[in-house]
Amino acid sequence: MGNHSAFECVRSAPIFVGLDDETIQKLTTISTHQEQFAAGSTIYTAGSEVDRLLVVDRGRIKIYRLDENGQEQILYFLDEHAVDSEAALFTDATHQNFAETVEDSLVCSIRKSDFQDLLGKTPSLAVSIINAFGNRLTDLENRSARYGTLTAHDRLAQYLEDAAGQIGSRYFKLPLSKRDLANWLSITPETLSRQFAKLIQEELIEMSGRMIRLL
Repeated sequence: MGNHSAFECVRSAPIFVGLDDETIQKLTTISTHQEQFAAGSTIYTAGSEVDRLLVVDRGRIKIYRLDENGQEQILYFLDEHAVDSEAALFTDATHQNFAETVEDSLVCSIRKSDFQDLLGKTPSLAVSIINAFGNRLTDLENRSARYGTLTAHDRLAQYLEDAAGQIGSRYFKLPLSKRDLANWLSITPETLSRQFAKLIQEELIEMSGRMIRLL
């Protein structure tokens, strides 16, 4: 935690890319940094007030909703430098989903009231926020297009290739628990286990616990 730079944390958030250093410094002065959450902690719940923008400094957070049977439906994940709850900066609203840490995480934030005071003095912030909303929508559409028509076998294979590309290595620790991965791929845990076994049998991967090697 000692190496954390509040300035770099704010500047690295996609929502603030392109802002000049003076504006970033102003945002830094109204931000709170490195709030600690253990794995499995709830960041917010559906129905709670949206009162601050979140920036993930370290760790990973899953955003999900509950279906009519109370089962989780994972919508997306927030990784390092990802931003969530942008709407908090502009509207009086409540969360429609749940946010929970997948691993130990450090989260930085900016409260709506502080941001709105600054926004009145820095209109360029509004453009940056709008761009961030557009990027989030594009990511969700791309995921639907990429996975929606694939078989369970091919969804898993595609996910592993995507994960390897993001991590930068073909040998890596599975970023998600198998339960969350099954949810993310919209398949049952039993189906996921069968597809892992099939990929191993096809000599496409090697697997030990959560360690994966793509062959």
